[in-house]
Amino acid sequence: MLKKRILVITLTLFLVLGFATFDQWRWLVGSYPSVAETKTDQLGHWLALVDLDSQTVSVRRALVDRLQDELKRGWQPLDGQDAKTGRALEKYQQKITDNIETLTRDWFYYRCEQYGEVANAQQRLEFVRPQVDMVLLWADVYSQVQNDGQAASEKNAFELFDKLDGWIEEADQDKQDELKLGMHHSVLYWLSTNSVESLTLETRRELAERIAVALRGGASDNAELLALTTAHQSQLQSNAFSLVEVWLLNRSLEFVKLASAQREPYLDAQLETVKDWELEKILVGGSESAAGGSQMQLLKLMGNLAIWSERAPAEYRASYKQLTTSLRQYALKKVLQFQ
Repeated sequence: MLKKRILVITLTLFLVLGFATFDQWRWLVGSYPSVAETKTDQLGHWLALVDLDSQTVSVRRALVDRLQDELKRGWQPLDGQDAKTGRALEKYQQKITDNIETLTRDWFYYRCEQYGEVANAQQRLEFVRPQVDMVLLWADVYSQVQNDGQAASEKNAFELFDKLDGWIEEADQDKQDELKLGMHHSVLYWLSTNSVESLTLETRRELAERIAVALRGGASDNAELLALTTAHQSQLQSNAFSLVEVWLLNRSLEFVKLASAQREPYLDAQLETVKDWELEKILVGGSESAAGGSQMQLLKLMGNLAIWSERAPAEYRASYKQLTTSLRQYALKKVLQFQ
């Protein structure tokens, strides 16, 4: 009798939550269909009702492939919900959040593993393109869950990428270089096909810091392994200097707060940082790196300082000019010391 009462209560709860068909009963008792057999309108059940961490890697990877295919066709897992189902989804928000993070991690590992098996530079470019597009689609889903149904904005779209360094560190040591390569090439492709100038200043400032971290981590290494076209290279150079411009804006706000004795060491550190980025490997495919390419890119950067300081936002212009004037003077001083 007690079992029957529990079954009736459970079934009633299941119906109240908006899952009314017999076919969906299996989700409650844990008898899930295969990923391939799951109807499109029930794919969201994998996110809301299943503990994906307890599923096998093969199931999660099958789900990654299926969701990617459906998202490309325009499927929106959180759209088209009536009020009743919407309330039900609120109850499962933490489960959805956890599962999306699990799938994002698995997607990252899975795609980087596949990418590592692609030997041809042109094929790498073809592989990266849809993956970068998918990141942007998945960022929107991730943000809707994290931000009460709101679509991804420029700022909260970064939420999806905050986990990458941690996931790389959690991976087996022999997999970490492969993961870094996949991440760095994805960043290069995005910078080669999008305009940084179209982003808000605050987004560019944050993006500049993130790209600087990637460059310190070796993003410029093996850049020639991605077959970027001349058009890609042109867009990449434009974006690279746009990001350096706002990166210097961030540095200017630090510089003006320093005591006089701290400023020369600070300037020296920033010049060394820019050299360590090895932009020439990215911007010219490494061809100049052994023949003064680093110095050439540094000279190009110095040539832009006056222009950048004049067009800096009014509230930052004085700080920017102070940094760039000091930077040019310090660079000249260093050149004269070596003559």
